[in-house]
Amino acid sequence: MNMLDEVIKILTYYHGENNFNMNPLVPREIEHYARAVLDIPDDEYVLAAMRTSFTQFHRGLIIGRDALYWKNDHKIETTVNKLTWKELSERKSQFRPRRRIVELGDGAVFDNIGSHNKPSTIVNLLDLLIDKYESQEGENDGFIFDEESLTDMIRAIPENKKEIKAESAASSADAETVSFMSIISSLLKKLVGK
Repeated sequence: MNMLDEVIKILTYYHGENNFNMNPLVPREIEHYARAVLDIPDDEYVLAAMRTSFTQFHRGLIIGRDALYWKNDHKIETTVNKLTWKELSERKSQFRPRRRIVELGDGAVFDNIGSHNKPSTIVNLLDLLIDKYESQEGENDGFIFDEESLTDMIRAIPENKKEIKAESAASSADAETVSFMSIISSLLKKLVGK
């Protein structure tokens, strides 16, 4: 089994959970927004995406061949929004699942609010992926996949990253004005019929 197959096998266990989509089933729109918002390089392969917001890609986690990328709610501070697999491997002992966040060491924090996956589940997934990364031969910041195995992987690269990033920022700001209570109130009104 090649390295990509082994990584996919790990990701398959989490596939379908709470907007957790694997390549090639990552919705094109989600990958476009994620690439624009997180400045994911065009040569990066998105292996999986997990949205933790209701719309587009305001918050979430991207598992890439070369790195882990994430976007938090503006209230959750983090020192970085990207760590290579090598950096994750070096920080693994510092991972801490908290009630609504995952601490990744040295001030790096992933906002898990909005996910049905427990923070401990995210840490378990990362631990398994890091173990696989560490089992590779040779030095590299990310996973080493042979070119033949990458032929089935899809990359959806937007041509208008700047516009998508601006649209996402505006949409995210609009989403901030809608409180959880207003959503519940709206749902109750619909149920009651008023």
